[in-house]
Amino acid sequence: MLIMGLTFIETIKVVDGEILNLEFHERRSSDTILYHYGINRVLPLRALLKSHKRELNSGVFKFRVVYSYEVLNYTITPYILRNVKSLKLVDGGEIDYSYKYENRDTLNTLLLLRGDCDDILIVKNGLVTDTSYSNFVFGDGTTLFTPTTPLLRGTKREYLLERGIIKERDLSVEEISRFSSFYLINSMVDMAAVYEIF
Repeated sequence: MLIMGLTFIETIKVVDGEILNLEFHERRSSDTILYHYGINRVLPLRALLKSHKRELNSGVFKFRVVYSYEVLNYTITPYILRNVKSLKLVDGGEIDYSYKYENRDTLNTLLLLRGDCDDILIVKNGLVTDTSYSNFVFGDGTTLFTPTTPLLRGTKREYLLERGIIKERDLSVEEISRFSSFYLINSMVDMAAVYEIF
């Protein structure tokens, strides 16, 4: 399926010169290119970072790549963790973010509904999906789960699932109160606790 004009992003964490979860980013971007452009290609992510090796040697960095069927541009910036402690439940309607599109207009429109909360927790067809920028994890004191139908299958989510650290489970809005812990995860965030869901 050839769809011209679409652009996508990969956001990759680099810690003290080490590229984290690179294979998951390569896999997702390759799947995206194959689906939208019919091209088998692996983006040269490691090669792009090689020329910046010295400046990336110490600290945590956000490596953001914009691409279509090839890399269009990229930025490397020091990473500062967002402080997200509260989420507002928002109905996402028919939202589709199954690929990591650069255009986030739909998500940004929903984000305007967060009120005094730090972020939103998007509900689709009565089930919890993701926040505006991360996958969602919830626990019962014994096991950590993630919704079976996320808006986006994030690279950190896939990494944790493959290693059996989290498991998939549907989560309806009515069930939220049954769980004791809630976390946000994405390529830059390992497991950030959330304390309030409204």
